[in-house]
Amino acid sequence: MGMTAGQTQAFKAASGNVDPGIMGPVCEGVLFAVLFLWAAWSFVDVWQGWANQKVRSALMGRFVIKVIVLLLFALWMFGS
Repeated sequence: MGMTAGQTQAFKAASGNVDPGIMGPVCEGVLFAVLFLWAAWSFVDVWQGWANQKVRSALMGRFVIKVIVLLLFALWMFGS
């Protein structure tokens, strides 16, 4: 459902004349950037723990599966 002309005008006035159609992809891009950066950071952290034998292999496998499911779910929900 699109915005009415009055809603579009109010949005542009409040946002400094930014088109509402641009904000959706920008917000999605920020979301995916944060998710992928978090996934990379946490994977490096778990990898270092696994390399130092402080994290079990089963935990490493569960972590990888959970991150992949989270990223796929986010891409499915927000990227389509």
